[in-house]
Amino acid sequence: MSPALAAFLRPSPFALKFATKGVLAMALALYAAFFFDLDRPYWALISAAFLQTRPMSGMVVEKGICQVTGTFVGTCVAVVIMGCFAQVPELALGSVTLWIGLCIYGASLTHNNLSYGCVMAAVACMIIVVLTSSAPDDFFSVALARLSELSLGALCAVVVSALLWPIRVRDHLGQLADTAVNATFRYMALAFSMPLEGGKTTGRQKDQHQERMAMLEQMMTGLEALNNLEIDAHSARYEGPQGKGRIRGVHLLTRRSMRLYATLKALHQLRHPEFFVPSQNDDGGASAQPNELNQVKREEAERFSQPTQDLMQRLGAALQSMADNQGTAQARKTLKELRGECLRLSRGQRSITALEARLLFSLREVLGHALVILQAREVINHPDRHQLRQPSMSWHRDHGRAAIDAIRAMTIFSATAIFWLATAWDNGAVAMLLGTLFSGIFVSRGDPAPIIPMVLKGLLLAVPSVLLFGNVMLSHAHHFVPFVTIFSIPLFLGLMGSVVPALAGIALPFVVFNILLVMPDNGMTFDVAYTLNRSLAAGIGLIVTIIGFRLIPVPGAGWDKRQLIRATASDIRELAERSTERLDSWFGGRMGDRLLRLARHEQTRSREQEARRSGETANGQPDAAQEQVLGMPLLTLGLTGMDIGRGIGFVRRELGNDVPRPVQHALRELIHGLADDYQRCARGESPTRMRAAGDRLCEVIEQHRTMSRHKQALLAGWLTRVQLTLQSDALLQRQQ
Repeated sequence: MSPALAAFLRPSPFALKFATKGVLAMALALYAAFFFDLDRPYWALISAAFLQTRPMSGMVVEKGICQVTGTFVGTCVAVVIMGCFAQVPELALGSVTLWIGLCIYGASLTHNNLSYGCVMAAVACMIIVVLTSSAPDDFFSVALARLSELSLGALCAVVVSALLWPIRVRDHLGQLADTAVNATFRYMALAFSMPLEGGKTTGRQKDQHQERMAMLEQMMTGLEALNNLEIDAHSARYEGPQGKGRIRGVHLLTRRSMRLYATLKALHQLRHPEFFVPSQNDDGGASAQPNELNQVKREEAERFSQPTQDLMQRLGAALQSMADNQGTAQARKTLKELRGECLRLSRGQRSITALEARLLFSLREVLGHALVILQAREVINHPDRHQLRQPSMSWHRDHGRAAIDAIRAMTIFSATAIFWLATAWDNGAVAMLLGTLFSGIFVSRGDPAPIIPMVLKGLLLAVPSVLLFGNVMLSHAHHFVPFVTIFSIPLFLGLMGSVVPALAGIALPFVVFNILLVMPDNGMTFDVAYTLNRSLAAGIGLIVTIIGFRLIPVPGAGWDKRQLIRATASDIRELAERSTERLDSWFGGRMGDRLLRLARHEQTRSREQEARRSGETANGQPDAAQEQVLGMPLLTLGLTGMDIGRGIGFVRRELGNDVPRPVQHALRELIHGLADDYQRCARGESPTRMRAAGDRLCEVIEQHRTMSRHKQALLAGWLTRVQLTLQSDALLQRQQ
């Protein structure tokens, strides 16, 4: 049975509860709106419907607060606009256009439900100005009615969400944390379990392909869970005093997981450059890697002693066991024992190379991050048992993309406003509303172009439903109970379908359009022509929105890659000037959101190339599209930037604050050289500055004796590792 049929013929218990809660919330909002004799009760229904998309109690409360606050701000702006331009509708609409652009700009820069609040500020202002432009005398009553209706719908949704089958954000965060931690440990296990010897046999290439697929799957699972954690965690503050502790635990889990992924990627890339660089050329044969990369790989592979290789194999087996069936206490004990083995091994080998010393040090770092990740999961599940201080993440602000989103929203609203003024069509306001609403809601989507046609399908399905239930059957309902029973049937079906991800883009618009086209109120008329008229206006609004997104598309992965790489390189340069006390927290917080964005782009890119490729070749090897997907070029660059920043923080902490001027100058040259080479490798060019700058820094440190011999060896090993990483990344970028 297809998922579409199963959603309605064999619905899950969760789907039935979700649909029941949504219908009850909307029915309560409609009853209260009728009871208080509000002007347009259907706005209370729409308000309650939008808050049911995420039915967890804390999220409903947060979204309701943002909705009411945004509506209040939009109402205040509408008061100012109408006070200045009540007699000149053109200037009033021009002012609304500017306000919509400002709100969408803010929605693109903010996250979570704050973005929704910005959209509601734009919609509320537009509705009030448009409805009162022909009757300015009714302005204050209309503004008060809109604020009352939307607030009433939000209140009803919050009450039903809290009292009927409540779903807590804390349980949701606990499940996401378990998913992220288990996926991270499985990724670590796969990385350490791979043998150091590569080989170029067909069997070995098949194994590498399977290992790539498994590691990519675990990394994407972990990053997706971390992304959802950061988005949803803020709602936990509305579920009691322990909510803030859970939020701090989420921030800690995200930061340390990102550091772990960055360090582990560098280690894995050091041992297996061929894993990150596709080994096939255009004709399907094995292509040799660049001589420089091959030479470094052979030289460094020979320097890893057998005890170190055996230790990594034991790490892989232990981490896999932890991810599968070990409890937290046993996992913590195992990790501490493994850290001790790494320390004993690094101290017990007299002929250890600088690179191997750095590798063992990085292994201890990885295991330390894993211990903190386990603690963060405990904080999320039981915040009362732990006292934790953890600053929030810094979000990446792409002002260029925000400006594009604002210009698109202003263009869509201007087109529908001109159409409304030129035709004097009463229902033209519906087109303006939908254009503003959807151009704002979709700013948080990476690529909303495929979603908007699904909204249009929801409208096409809603029209016959409205004609049957809203015009024929509702005309025979003379009391509230039969009225709301009939009206709830399509709403219930739509909410049931929205639980299925494949149907959500159609089912939720189906619910909203059923409300907008029926418009239940005390003086409603059952006119088929009027329903079709409003349906046509809604279709025009959606078509204009689709055209707007086609003419002014969302910047793709190329744009985001350039912006994120430029911002990362700028932060790397700034590491030379910032104080060492909060260096890691500052850089890690700013890189966290960038890595999550790059991971989302990698997922989108993988899905697109998966759909385009024709499958595997006759010998079972991945084709060129598969190799591009598995190379993870965007995410690889982000992880490299995180690793470089972490390494610079290590060097600065070891040198301390009282550093001789020549050492300061050499360190600054190295940091700027790393930033420049990082940007060069993002363009597919080999690094040129960091090797000379690193050698110069090692010489100056040796002359002034500002670092112990052991630390100097770790520094030399880190520089060698970064050099190989940048070479491999540059090769990967050239092959895209």
